[in-house]
Amino acid sequence: MRVIDGVIKPGMRVRLMDAEKEYEVDALGVLTPKPRVIDELGAGEVGFFTAQIKTVSDVEIGDTVTEAARQTLTPFPGFKRIKPMVFAGLYPIESNKYEELRDALDKLRLNDSSFFYEPEASAALGFGYRCGFLGLLHMEIVQERLEREFDLELITTAPTVRYRVTTTSGDVMEIDSPAKLPDPGKIETIEEPIIRAMIMSNDDYVGPLFALLEEKRGTQLGFEYLTPKRVLLTYELPLAEIMLDFYDRLKSLSRGYASFDYELTGYRKGDLVKLDMLVADEPVDALSLIVHREFAYARGRSLVEKMRKLIPRQLFEVPIQAAIGSKVIARETVKALGKNVIAKCYGGDITRKRKLLEKQKEGKKRMKRVGKVEIPQEAFLAVLRTDD
Repeated sequence: MRVIDGVIKPGMRVRLMDAEKEYEVDALGVLTPKPRVIDELGAGEVGFFTAQIKTVSDVEIGDTVTEAARQTLTPFPGFKRIKPMVFAGLYPIESNKYEELRDALDKLRLNDSSFFYEPEASAALGFGYRCGFLGLLHMEIVQERLEREFDLELITTAPTVRYRVTTTSGDVMEIDSPAKLPDPGKIETIEEPIIRAMIMSNDDYVGPLFALLEEKRGTQLGFEYLTPKRVLLTYELPLAEIMLDFYDRLKSLSRGYASFDYELTGYRKGDLVKLDMLVADEPVDALSLIVHREFAYARGRSLVEKMRKLIPRQLFEVPIQAAIGSKVIARETVKALGKNVIAKCYGGDITRKRKLLEKQKEGKKRMKRVGKVEIPQEAFLAVLRTDD
């Protein structure tokens, strides 16, 4: 901390203005040339203090600390609470590892206060956590640390962004999961976060990059030659469009030469819909997506085709559907495993064979009513693989 005004001493009660919590200062110190304890810190000096702060999330970078007995009226300007922009669900592959995942997230939060997590339950994946990250790189780092440092095997759901929804009653709400989206009849508008993307590349690859950015609903803001061979492209893009495969395709099209940076600029209204996946007429919440209406059919068709290959055959037919609200836009069927019940009938009356086939048909109908379909883990990863 840096002391702007006044003096801080051990034994003084101080208040964290954003968290609205009070603590007693146990000790003071400076960090250079090496950490050492001192008696007081005055205006203009930089150092640290220790206190009985049990919840690390109470301390935000940039917060103002003031004396509890004589509080300052206004906090020091410039503080802004960190807001996660990318969200994903983290679930242990083995359900009995849920407690270990919670402990790992607690420990990780001690030295990375910029991500948040809350418990979440999914009908398909069981118990896990909804986590918020600053960006895609941050999400990959946290996931990698959980797997390497804490020896956890995790399923990560498709990353989503924070949408701003205005309902017909005039309420404005921010949602970070398709499951939290209100009924379509109650939605007035959906706004999505927009980024300003800066892409630097060799001019040999400009054509394919233009095609990629157009496909991702980009709007060109600038085109500039920095050197005779180096080009800077500035585009406005929806943040959701760079979530899944954008960076990999960017590197592939430019043979690894393109560099990519972005900053959030605000929100913009979009024609967005919730795409639901239904397996055996049951919605699977972990596979739901919020997509642009223009790409909903292609995305739904791609997903149901992948799911048909991944879901094992049952003794009854399993319909896989992609739907927007109550309207089904794509469907595939996993064929039933069949037993040849008329194999033992050699010749004889045809009514005998028909009777056996009808009996089998009735049995499959009954199984379809009570049967449960196990969805393999590969099906959830299929949502992330959109390259084909």
